[in-house]
Parts: sequence; structure tokens; C-alpha cells
Amino acid sequence: MRTPARSPEDIIGIVPHTLGYTPRNSLVALIVGTDDSGAQSSSTTLRIDFSRETAARIIAEGGDWYVDLVLRAGTVSGVFLILYDEDYEHIDPFADEAAGPFGTEPAGPIGAEASDSIGADENGAAPGAAPDARDTGPDGQEAQAAGDADAEYANVHRGLVHAAIDELATSFATVGVDTLSAWWVSRERFGRIDEDGYLSTPLIAATASACATELVASGSNPAEAPEDLVIGPMTAEAFAHSRGGHTDEWMATEEAFAILAEIYPHLEAMRGDDESINEARINALLDLPTVMAVDALLAKKWSRDALEMILSFDHPDFPPARLARLDGDALCALSHRIGRSAEAAQHLVGLSPRPPRPRDIQIAIAFFKEYLPLGHPQVRATAYAVIAWYEWALGGSTMAENYALAAIELEPEHRLAQLITHAVVNGLLPRWLTEARGTRF
Repeated sequence: MRTPARSPEDIIGIVPHTLGYTPRNSLVALIVGTDDSGAQSSSTTLRIDFSRETAARIIAEGGDWYVDLVLRAGTVSGVFLILYDEDYEHIDPFADEAAGPFGTEPAGPIGAEASDSIGADENGAAPGAAPDARDTGPDGQEAQAAGDADAEYANVHRGLVHAAIDELATSFATVGVDTLSAWWVSRERFGRIDEDGYLSTPLIAATASACATELVASGSNPAEAPEDLVIGPMTAEAFAHSRGGHTDEWMATEEAFAILAEIYPHLEAMRGDDESINEARINALLDLPTVMAVDALLAKKWSRDALEMILSFDHPDFPPARLARLDGDALCALSHRIGRSAEAAQHLVGLSPRPPRPRDIQIAIAFFKEYLPLGHPQVRATAYAVIAWYEWALGGSTMAENYALAAIELEPEHRLAQLITHAVVNGLLPRWLTEARGTRF
């Protein structure tokens, strides 16, 4: 993104684009880093589920665990916190009566006395105006009572959120990280958390901001929900056509590794690019022989594990410099030995204490997403599960769960997919996110 973020609308407008979907019941940290020249930029967004229970935990235990998560994303000098919470904003049941001509702005300042209104009578009603629903008998009284209860609930809810965010700001300050601002997004409006819940701006101002507009123009189109991002396969007819009718043919494992050895340098070269990952460039690698090679490698557990190790670009047994010297036969022999090793499995991304390089894992995810619609139905569940594994290993529990569930829908007993859903449901994070500084999760 070339356009600098200059306003709250810009900050909030880019969040769905960085995540790929519009979050719900979430706390999002837009993480800012400062380079050697003093310039600030953000390349990482962290999202966690956030509920009243989360807020209560932060108040009771402090925010060190959350700060630790943020610090693992890289060098951090500041954070913008954005809370997505449908219960945050109190909706006045009589707001429409007080709204301006477009129903978005109140006719007068919130909290103004009725006697301040020009032309109002002693009861606060303009001459000739219809009676206020608050004074029209039992129905109006019930509506007012319900509105008062909702307002009280909203006040308590906001107070809990305020306390939790204040605790997080204190925790960030102890490690030298500035909380640049904290915002809430609720329903179709947003505002600052340190201000009254009634003071807000229509969300359309964020979705139409300069930064969001640039991202839309570049092709970004956030989904309504994370499950909408799960890649679907091609139809059976399209698959048969793509294989020229030879849907039952399978490539030998040795030949599959030979093809992997050929395409690996092209994927490895993308690690050094500064631009966004070019899916079209990846797709160009996926001709039919390459697709069939991935089919074959996913069909066996040892070769699948080796493939995951190779495409994480950081496994100690598969360093890029070493792989660049191997032909297909040597790569197959090495993979056969390492892919069966329990010790090597402990160094697989997610199980290793080493923090992954995000771009490396994003390249692997992009590769499998481009492959998935083309892949053989017999290994489609495994392709979903591999994407889920990479998402989880990078810390993306939401998308990990959705891809794992897609695998389980195809194969209810798929062990890798079951492992990932178990980890997500039980709040188990990849090892690199849980080991440093003795943090409890």
C-alpha cells in the first residue's frame, strides 16, 4: 500500500483488508514498527477472539500475555488497538425520533437540556409536535424501561472494556511500546474507546477512506466472514477435463520429487520480493505435471511431512542453500529419510521454538491455495489440512480451524485436521508463541 494512513478512518478501513475478512467479537492489534531512519510502518495485524470473559481475564491477570503475543510479531514500537464488539455501542430506542434529516446525526448535542431548544415548550416538545413516546402510556413506559436497561448494560459493558484496554496500555508501556490509540467498531459505527459510547462515526467513512480505496483498487476484496475465504475445489466435470480424462493416473514419488526440485527455486526466489505475493506467478508453476506431483507427495504421510518441511523454507534439514544443490533423486532420498524421522518432525514449523518468517509461510499457503482447486479429490482433504497446519503455525487459528473443518467435512477421521481443530478449540498455540519468557496461555 502506497497511501500513508493519516486518519482513524484509514486505520480502521485497512483492517478487513489485512485480515482478508471483517472480524467479529475480536481485538485487533495493528502493529507499527520503526526502521533505522525513524520511519514508521505496519506490516503485521494480530487478531484474537475477544469477549467479556477475555476482558475480565485481562483485568484479573494483567495484559502481559497479550503483549507477549504482539511482541512476537516482530520489532514493535506502537500498536493501534481496534475492538470489534457488537455489544459495545448502545442504541437508543428513541434515536430515530431525535435523528437529523438523514438519520445519522442527532438534532442537538447529546445531553443538551430540552429548555435549550429554540421554540420548545416547558415539557421540551416543539409546538405542534407529536407527543413523545416516553409519555404515551404503558407501551411507552415499557419501551423506556427496556431502553434504560439496555443503556445500563451498555454502560457496564463499556466500563469493562475500558478497564481491560487501560490494563493493556499499561502492560505495553512497561515494555516501551506505545498504545497509539484504541477504537471500537460496533454494528455500523466506530469511535474511540476512551470516549463516550454515543460519540461515533459511520463505518462507511472507514470503508471509503483513502487507504481502503487504494486497497480495493489493487484487487483486495475482504470477505464477510473467514469461512468465506476457504478455497473451493473445481467441479468433477472440470477436474476430469483438466486431466484429459486420465483421472486415475498417479505419478511415481521419485518423479514427483524431481518436479519439486525444479519448481522449488522459483518459490524460494519469491522470499526476497518486497511486493505482495504474486498468486499469478505461483499459478504459472502449476501445470498438470506439477499438480500431479503434489498429488503424489500428499498421498503418503512421510512425503507430505517432507513437503511441509521443504516449503516452510526454514527446516534445519532442508535449508534452501542445500536444496539448491540437489537434483530430484537426491531430494527424494533425503526426504524419505527426514520425512520418517520423529526428531525432524519436532523441527516442523509450529512445533519448533523458532519463530517462522511470515512471508515464507505465506508463500507456502499461497502455493497450496493455488493448487487446491486443481488437486486430485483423493488428497483434497490433506491439501485442506496442510493449509490449516501452515495457518496455525503462523498463529492464524481462525483460518486454521476453517480449513481443518473443510478437511473433516470430506474425511471425518482425517488425523491432521483433527489435530488442528483440537489445538484451536483448546487454545493451543504453536510452540514459538508459547515458550519465550515463561508466558502462560
